[in-house]
Amino acid sequence: MVDAGLKALLVKDEDALAEHRNVVKCPVMSVTNILNDSLLPEPSAVNWYSPPPNTSCYIIYTSGTTGKPKGVVMEHVNMSCFIQYGALCQYKGLGPGGRFLNSYPMVFDGSCGIQFSTLSMGATLVLAPKCALLDELELLINTVKVS
Repeated sequence: MVDAGLKALLVKDEDALAEHRNVVKCPVMSVTNILNDSLLPEPSAVNWYSPPPNTSCYIIYTSGTTGKPKGVVMEHVNMSCFIQYGALCQYKGLGPGGRFLNSYPMVFDGSCGIQFSTLSMGATLVLAPKCALLDELELLINTVKVS
């Protein structure tokens, strides 16, 4: 991560905060601290920004199977097309009241399409526990009535 040129690093919790604080040369913030901060504005008070289509949506840092890790940029226009494709083709019958199980890790690039397509269609995204076994997944699917 040192060569990524990060301006800031957002991590999950205090454990991850401690793990990364001395490794990167940028501010490190935890989501837990941000969400617990009573100084956050109400959502209605936020000036929402609509980014131009060709701007970066997110960057995934590859493992470097070609020999050297690198950052790959996903632009908003690409993500928008991916979400629309998912809504029209992959999750065609899904809509409000529907439920979709995401068993991919949240950090896996492929999970972004599942997450955003499901939510953009008004359906509920059900997240499988990290260590769920097949028996536990069957119970989860039956309990929360995933379609």
